[in-house]
Amino acid sequence: MTLSTKILLTITCQNLVSKDWMSKSDPICVVYERAADGAKQEVGRTEWIKDCKDPVFQTRIDVDYFFEKKQRLVFDVRDVDDPKKVLDGDEIGSIECTLSKIIGSVKGKLTDKLKHSNGKETGSITIMSEEQGGRDKDVMYVEMRGVKLANKDGFMGKSDPYVKLIKLRKDGQMTDVHRTETIDNDLNPKWKPLTVSMKDLCNGKQDEKFKLECWDEDTFSKDDMIGWIETTFNELAEKKTVGLNDRPGGNTKEPGSIAVDRIHIIRYPTLYDYISNGCELTVSVAIDFTMSNGDPADPNSLHYIQPDGSLNQYEQAMIGVGEILVEYDQDKKIAVYGFGGIVAGHSEASHCFPLNGNMKDPEVLGVDGLLAAYRSAISSTKLYGPTNFAPVIQQTIMHARECKKQAYHVLLILTDGEITDKQETIKAIVQASHEPMSVIIVGVGEETFEEMVMLDGDNGRLVDESGKASDRDIVQFVPFVSAKSKEDLASKVLGELPAQLLKYMCKHQRVPASWANSPYVLPGGDWAKSL
Repeated sequence: MTLSTKILLTITCQNLVSKDWMSKSDPICVVYERAADGAKQEVGRTEWIKDCKDPVFQTRIDVDYFFEKKQRLVFDVRDVDDPKKVLDGDEIGSIECTLSKIIGSVKGKLTDKLKHSNGKETGSITIMSEEQGGRDKDVMYVEMRGVKLANKDGFMGKSDPYVKLIKLRKDGQMTDVHRTETIDNDLNPKWKPLTVSMKDLCNGKQDEKFKLECWDEDTFSKDDMIGWIETTFNELAEKKTVGLNDRPGGNTKEPGSIAVDRIHIIRYPTLYDYISNGCELTVSVAIDFTMSNGDPADPNSLHYIQPDGSLNQYEQAMIGVGEILVEYDQDKKIAVYGFGGIVAGHSEASHCFPLNGNMKDPEVLGVDGLLAAYRSAISSTKLYGPTNFAPVIQQTIMHARECKKQAYHVLLILTDGEITDKQETIKAIVQASHEPMSVIIVGVGEETFEEMVMLDGDNGRLVDESGKASDRDIVQFVPFVSAKSKEDLASKVLGELPAQLLKYMCKHQRVPASWANSPYVLPGGDWAKSL
């Protein structure tokens, strides 16, 4: 599964050094994407601005964003005399960073120092990200009632009112979008709550006008219009009560009003909404130290550290997944545990021990710290058993519950064999499904991993021994040997994570930070199932 979106990048620079003797530089910024083999391919360039040290480029760069990929971008700022010969211009400076680092920065905005190839700082660059495209799924929810509506039925009864919502098209035509139910004999009716597509009603724009008409339904003749008004979502949300205009050619002095008791927009969030608004992905890694991996001193062991610097499967999995996830964590720290091994100085196996030796602070800095902790632990920890997952899952549950910031927690378990605490693990996963977390399992080696497939939950929700079912699917299992490359492994492992995050946030009504004091609410139900 792949969740991709379009991102627009806006670029500005500050205090660029001058490359011209008698004037300021004439800058342009060329953006490249760097492939895994180091090659660069241009993805876009800004316009050329003459004589400017603080350019605000109007041309935005369009980039496809894939959460599960490491996308390295190069921003090359040059002083150009002829915009047709950009590469002949003088180098001012450049930066290289991942797209995920930009998106994961505060409010999706990254500022960094430009550096010349000689190492000197040559000014600053600011890159602002924005998700492209509209909100086609936005839905207006509104509860309305009539207030002192005009009576169109004379002395023998009262009006039987209903409301129509009508789109005002650019060609001057009108299209009926929604009609409420009719309420009989009531000049102060309260209609059932209604939902209507913002795209269908007003092209998804909160300030674009649509028409509201109130009618009296007649059984044996044409319906009579009680009144109408042209309004917007913003107006209804602000005024709460709007007075109706009389029908064209009518003579009703007081048609009545429409009162809005409740109104908001049900907005379907994206991963970008959360990441760019400060939601972090915190990463924990749990590594299998059971004896089935083989003696680390044996070249055939899954834990063998290659003298030539090449990576074993455990290390490849750590890097492939870790280097992507850590970009979404502000402090770039990773909690790293082992299970199934006997730690130096102890006589019994532990099923959740910190590789840095500090249970109160088991975090290391970045992927380099992760690899260093792993290699150090392999040389000092006795491989033993059995293979129990429940303790490390419970440890991550505790961490998720204690976390004070908006964050989603990812536990990466690297293992070579089948679990021996199956029921305890299922119980822990059921508990974890109620928390902001996911469990990723990578099977190392050549085993069949049949029970891991069962934990994945793709064939139905897990149910523990007491009959409790998982709240949502939070487990993704991938055999290492099924991946063609480090990049392919990351894609397989992380493909379901965005949908799992969105499902949790919506189910628990945890809105992105920027939605505070806004008219937006999250949808209910398992709407993200189709993602």
